Amino acid sequence: MNNGINYFPLNVHLDDKFELIEAEFGLKGFAIVVKLFQKIYGQQGYYCEWTEDVALLFGKNVGLGGDAVSEIVRAAIKRGIFDSELYDKYQILTSRGIQERYFEAVSRRKEVEVKKEYLLIKVDQIYKNVRILNENVNISSKNVNISEQKKVEESKVKEKKAEERELPRLPVRIVKLYENNIAPLTPITLQGLDDWLNAMSEDVVEYAISEAVKNNKRNYRYIEAILRNHFNAGRTTLAEVQGAKKTYHKGNEQSVYDDNGVDYDELEKIMREKT
Repeated sequence: MNNGINYFPLNVHLDDKFELIEAEFGLKGFAIVVKLFQKIYGQQGYYCEWTEDVALLFGKNVGLGGDAVSEIVRAAIKRGIFDSELYDKYQILTSRGIQERYFEAVSRRKEVEVKKEYLLIKVDQIYKNVRILNENVNISSKNVNISEQKKVEESKVKEKKAEERELPRLPVRIVKLYENNIAPLTPITLQGLDDWLNAMSEDVVEYAISEAVKNNKRNYRYIEAILRNHFNAGRTTLAEVQGAKKTYHKGNEQSVYDDNGVDYDELEKIMREKT
């Protein structure tokens, strides 16, 4: 089961830790850190494993050598961008800020499984949908509770089969509007739209799809960005949405990938040009 998320926020005003990375390595260093955030949020969501092999493959994918990437990662750990204690103990990259943003982003999910030993915050006391796995993991001694691990794997298989059998049923007008104007619905998109229909009125979801068509942004990320902006502002009905002052203007639209205007495709392009 993929615990990742499709986008993550990046503050416009970054603290000194990021500026020091950029001062030491140039834009390339900043871009690598952002790519690592993408890897973390997009896969496990709140951490990623970081070994020599992982660094080598990551460096190949971004057009840098594994040694160059590892040097930037070591600097990021030294500056406190990633937690040094968990890296030394488990060879993972994470931080308190990463975890806080991730668990807030998935707070509407039915259930999120996490490893207790990787946590820096007390999520089970804040979020009711978090289930802490009872795994006895000790990387240094390789003392893994195989029986418990097998149970978890079997549970994941059952959940996957259940999800495949029980896809949500969306209102007919939403299905027709989306498939006629955006793309055929996939299981992931079905679940995403169903989540938004549970959080907001059907009219607002229909409005968001129509806005995507109107602005020729025919993709689910753009639709989700519209819905999230209104949801975060407390607007869940069509009347509230239509009554709100419009924040996007033609020629001055923010990127649909996040709420702060950071276009990661452009950032990756710049990084490749620098290397």
